[in-house]
Amino acid sequence: MAEITFLGTGDAFSAGRRSNVALLIEDADFRMLAEVGPMIMQQLARANVQPVDIEQLFVSHSHGDHVLGFPMFAISRSFESSPRLHVYSGSNTIATLKMLWSLVFTGYGSHHLKCEWHNLSERNSDRMELSHGVTLRTVVVSSPPGMPTLAARWDFPDGASLTFATDTLPCASVVELARGSDLLIHEASFSAELQPDIEPATYFHSTARQAGEVARQADCPRLALVHLGSVAGERPDVLVGETRAGTDLQVIVPEDGERISVP
Repeated sequence: MAEITFLGTGDAFSAGRRSNVALLIEDADFRMLAEVGPMIMQQLARANVQPVDIEQLFVSHSHGDHVLGFPMFAISRSFESSPRLHVYSGSNTIATLKMLWSLVFTGYGSHHLKCEWHNLSERNSDRMELSHGVTLRTVVVSSPPGMPTLAARWDFPDGASLTFATDTLPCASVVELARGSDLLIHEASFSAELQPDIEPATYFHSTARQAGEVARQADCPRLALVHLGSVAGERPDVLVGETRAGTDLQVIVPEDGERISVP
């Protein structure tokens, strides 16, 4: 049974109780971090997890709230006894992570950056076998031009599965990737009810209502809303009603630090 810890549930500018979106995904001896934003060291500390205990990292794209914690995360794992970090991401995002390292720790050299880089396609769907029988599948989502962004799906040996999509408009590629997932974790930067005058397509983000539509189209029984804006994130009750839209969809609006099981 996989366990998901929502290290952060907010968008780039969330304040108060929500920090930048980040997930810790665990199953038996498998442990993978998804996203490495500027608060990642504090987020891991609150979850009582040491960076050295994480050997795999997925990063969806190179916006600051998803990558700016990478240099500190990487330097904390740079000691001789630390295992190498396997980084799974698109080539543009990998280039950004390497650049951040070189800018922040000039003179340390690449030998201190103990990473194995695994390039995921930024044009087509992709698939990679991870450790302990876990499969990672990715697709390109609807994101701003010049900012290739990946959604990811993890399938576990016991048959459990989860899909994660952030910084995206509702799109067919996410629906197909998430088809039949036990849990869809989808961004909901806005609320259609609380912010009726906002056009989410302008920002390449989604409303909670749109996230619910994606979950239903993909036949996902359970949906968790993340990347919540400061308005939407303060009214979980409204988000749940908006997302369910009169259906029996199970909707979770997790707080930072909340942990759930899949399935």
